[in-house]
This record gives sequence, C-alpha cells and structure tokens, in this order.
Amino acid sequence: MSDEAPSFSVKSLDESMSADAPKKSTRKKRVVRTSLPKNKKQAQMARQLTQIYQDNDGRLPDMRKIKIKRSHPGLKTFFVVLIFGGLLSAAAWAGFLLMPNDKKFSENQINLNIDGPKNVTAGTTTTYKISYENNQNLILKKATLNVQYPEGFIFLSSDTNSKNSGHTEWDLGEIGAREKNEIVIVGLTYGSLNQKQSWRVFLKYQPENFGSELQKASILDVTIEKSPFSLAVNGPSKTLIGNASEYTFTVKKEYDSQINKLELKSAWPQNFFITSSSPALNKDNKWIIEPNKIISSSTANRWVFKITGKFSPAASGTLPQDGGSSGDISGALFTKVANSTFALANAKTTIELTQNDLDFNLAINGSLANLSSQPGDNLNITISLKNQSANDLKNVILKLALDAPSVKKQSLLDWAKLEDKYDGDVRGIQLNDALRRGEITWNKNKIPDLAKINKNKELSLDMRLPIRQLEENSTFNLSDLNTSSQITVLAEVSFKDASNISRTYSSNQIIITVNSDLKFETRDSVSADNAKHQIIWMLTNNFHHLKNLALSADIYGDVTVEPTATPTAGEVKYDSATKKIVWTIPEMPDSVDVLALPITITLNSINPTQELLVSKTHVQAEDAVTGEKLDFMGDEVGLNRP
Repeated sequence: MSDEAPSFSVKSLDESMSADAPKKSTRKKRVVRTSLPKNKKQAQMARQLTQIYQDNDGRLPDMRKIKIKRSHPGLKTFFVVLIFGGLLSAAAWAGFLLMPNDKKFSENQINLNIDGPKNVTAGTTTTYKISYENNQNLILKKATLNVQYPEGFIFLSSDTNSKNSGHTEWDLGEIGAREKNEIVIVGLTYGSLNQKQSWRVFLKYQPENFGSELQKASILDVTIEKSPFSLAVNGPSKTLIGNASEYTFTVKKEYDSQINKLELKSAWPQNFFITSSSPALNKDNKWIIEPNKIISSSTANRWVFKITGKFSPAASGTLPQDGGSSGDISGALFTKVANSTFALANAKTTIELTQNDLDFNLAINGSLANLSSQPGDNLNITISLKNQSANDLKNVILKLALDAPSVKKQSLLDWAKLEDKYDGDVRGIQLNDALRRGEITWNKNKIPDLAKINKNKELSLDMRLPIRQLEENSTFNLSDLNTSSQITVLAEVSFKDASNISRTYSSNQIIITVNSDLKFETRDSVSADNAKHQIIWMLTNNFHHLKNLALSADIYGDVTVEPTATPTAGEVKYDSATKKIVWTIPEMPDSVDVLALPITITLNSINPTQELLVSKTHVQAEDAVTGEKLDFMGDEVGLNRP
C-alpha cells in the first residue's frame, strides 16, 4: 500500500467529479460541467459535500490517490463490548455510591453497649444491661447476641429468654430500621480481691442489602473492689525459741453477700510446729466456715480461730522470707464457686526469734529433720540437752510425745517392745479415732542427773521403739491405716531457773512418713546338671496401695532367657541384645498381697570365671497414699558350682 498523501485542487466538487468520469465526448462533458442542478435540493447536497471534503483553502482531495485500509471487525466488536461493559459497571457503582442515605449501610450506625457496675463486691448480686441499636433505614436480618461472662459470674435470670442452656446466646431475629432494644441480665459476681475480669458481647447480623454476616463487639471490664469478709492474724511479734506462742485468726463479715462457705488456710515456717488448734484444723491445715451457721468459736458475723505452737532451735533472728510466707504466720480466706477458687482476704504477722540458753535437740535414726520409714523398722531416738546459760537448771523434767495412727486404740508404734534403760513413765492418750499419743516422762527419780544440770553440762538419753509390721495371730491390721501414714515426734524440757521461775522449751519436731512395707525376694531353683535355673521374682505388700512399679536386672553369660508370657500382673520384656529384663506393673492394690514373675534361664555354655547369673534387682514403686517414691535393690542370683 502506498504511503503517498492525497493531493488537493482548487476545482469545485462538480469539476472534480466530472474530471474523474470517462470522456465519451468533449461536448457532452462540457454540458454536464456547465449545467446547473435541476432543483434546490440537489444544489444544497452539492454544497454540503463540498464543505465536507474541501480543506481550509477550498481544495478537494484527489479521490484517485485515497487508499482505503481494511479493518478487523472482531477486534472492533471486542473493544465495543469492553467499553460498553465498563460503562455499565461505572453506572452500577455510581448508583450504589449515590444511593440515598436511608439505604446506605454503615457499621458506625450499629450501636452495642454494656452497662452495669464496674467495681463490685465479691459474692453480690449484680445487674447488667446490654443495649443494641440499628440507627439507619434498613433491616438487619439473622441477628444473634452472644455473651462471654467473667470467670466468676453466675447467671440467675434475664428479661428475655436465652437460646441455649448456658444462657450465653439470644436469637434476635430481625432488627428493624431505627430499632433500639436491650436485654437485662442478673447474676452473682465472684472473684478474687482486686481481680479484673471482662464482659464480652458480640452482635452478629446481616444487612438486608448484604449477602454476608457482620459482627459488632463490646467489652466491659469489671474489678472485684471489695471482699465481704476481712481477715486479721494476731500474735506475739517476738518469741523465744522453744516457747509456746498463740496466734489468732479473726474473720469478720463486712458486707452482705451470697457466699455460704469459706475456707481459711493457715501457714507457718518449717521450724514452727503446732501443738494445738481451736477448732481443730483439718488435714489440709484449713478451717471451714459456713457464714449462715454459728459455731462455738464465733459470734454474730465474727469467727475466731487459734493455733498454739513453738519454734524449734533451727534459726534465730527474723526468719528469712520465702515466697512471702516463710517467717510469717499467715492466713488466706477462699471461697469455691463452680470449680474455681477465689481469694477473698489475706493476712500475716512476721515473727522475730531469739535464742534460749539451751541446746535441746531430738534425733531419730541420726536425723534432726523429717524422714521416711516402713512397718517393721526401728526408731532409734536420741534426746540431747546442754545447759548454755550462766545458771544451773533445777528439777528438770524431760518428756517425749509420739503421735501415731491407730486402729481400735492400738498405735502403729509397738510400745510393748520399747527399749529404754531409764524406764521412763509411759502414758497413752487417744487423741481421736485415728490418732493415739504415747508419752514418756523422765524426772530426777528416773535420772538422778535431772535434779540439777550445771551450766555447760550435757545430758543425753537413747531409746528404741519399733513400728508394727504384719504378724501372725496379731489383732492389728495394717491395711486399716490407709488414710493415715505419719508419726509426729516432739521432745519437751521443763525446769526452774535461777529465779525459781518455771520454764518450758520444746525441741525440733520430726515427722516420720510411714510408707508401704513393699518387699522383694528372689527364689532360684537349679536343675541337677546346673544348666537350668527356675527363678521367681516375688513382691509382697500389706500396707498402702502402690502404683507404677518397675523391676529390672541384667543377665550375664551365654544364656537363653524365657520369662513367663503371662505374669500375674503387668508386662515383662527381655532384650536379648542388652540382656536386660524389665517387669512393669501399673498398680498393686492393697488387697493384693503377693505378685510373682517366673523366669527360666538356660545356660548354653559354661564360663568357668562367671560367678553371677542375674544382677541385683532394681525395685521402684510409688506409694499412692503418701505420694513418696520407693527405690531399693534386691538380691542378686549367683551360679552354683559343683
């Protein structure tokens, strides 16, 4: 195709058109060029065509030099559709954006609020109002309200029925245009003092001109500002080591509440031991308070509890702090609601200790601290006293008290087998159905040196007292003691000082935890040719439920090991590569006295230098009553030589 531009002439349209026509005769062409339009309409058309095609100088294009390029109709159609679609989309968005305000959705026009007390007293009734508002001219469909309560909130009622049994969801249906409504919820609010909790509310809905669900949220923080009960701990801030001191715990009702049960837990340093409490502490060192009941130690809206105890000579000066409790006599007041525990009050008093002039100690089996033991063990007890004062001690009396579990007024301690060369006076006191005290007392009639202990003089006495074990024909049954497993031992000295004033001091207290009497025995039967050993591992237990038992040993030499495939309990595994055998038992109830595992070991070849067939057996178990681990070694199995 030629790129030559069209040329223009100054001829009129009629002339140009005539020039392009075939020349039949000069005369005829001249007639056509000079002839006039037949009517005005044709003349007007000729003028319009001339105006369209002529340029600014009045020239007309040379039609012979104009080239026509062919177009692509498919591409043209595509662009037309694209432009048309764009115009339609723009129109749609313009229609949406320019929609009148009464049909345009805005999340800011949805209001959700929680109104109610932000600072509350624990255990009181509280009311909260949840209000929601659709502040626009369209409907919110499929509306639901969900509430997440604070941990200590107990639902009581609402003015609109909830959808679920937990009273946390309400079906609102449709929320009309400009509609406002509310739900009122009443409940009890519990919590620890100064604890911050939160109400969380969620409104789910679908605007009428939307196809998806939207959500609005609101939060209200609530603080437990007050406790309906107060707690105070009072007692001497200074005390002498070994001297008895009394501490008082006072609980007072300050505000009305719905709390109907309280727990008061007391705590004290390790070297402080309780000699008495009023009312009696339970096994967790707690007192239980029911505010709606009157007990002997209380008056209206006031409850008083007391403990009496002594500090052992383990430290002097102000006791070191340990997590805010060591060195303090303290108390904490709790309430339990829906499996949650809330602290309502705390109080403490710090004790400053001063040394006395005596070095007075108690030791059992060589230990001054708490220890563990088993039925059948002997308690070797030593009391030592040294007068470090500047004066003599006169009319000294020594006393040893042992509080032990009992069955039918029979102590776990076997008092009939007591060994005491000074033959102290023994007295039995039944403290309660499960606890019996045995007291041994020595005075100058028993030990002449107690008449006067000169300054810097030392005195000690020893005795032995066994713990009962299972015996034939005995009326004492160890299995009846499953709920009690501790023996508490304390020594006391009293005398008159230089001013003839009576003084009484206590030694350190020792608590003996009596674990299961689990025992292990290995039995070995050998064939006539000494090539085969029938070994039995045997466990016996008559005291306490056991769990997580494990027995393991190594086997030596060129042997074939065949443990029984069906042990009396648990599972047995033998690793031929490491030659280690392990017997595991999930539990051994106190109703099961004996468990046994037969093992057959055959010697494939004889090693003349080999002396052991099976190593010492490692026995491990957990006492389910005391929670302590049992860990000891059993006997080994040797090779019998002809």
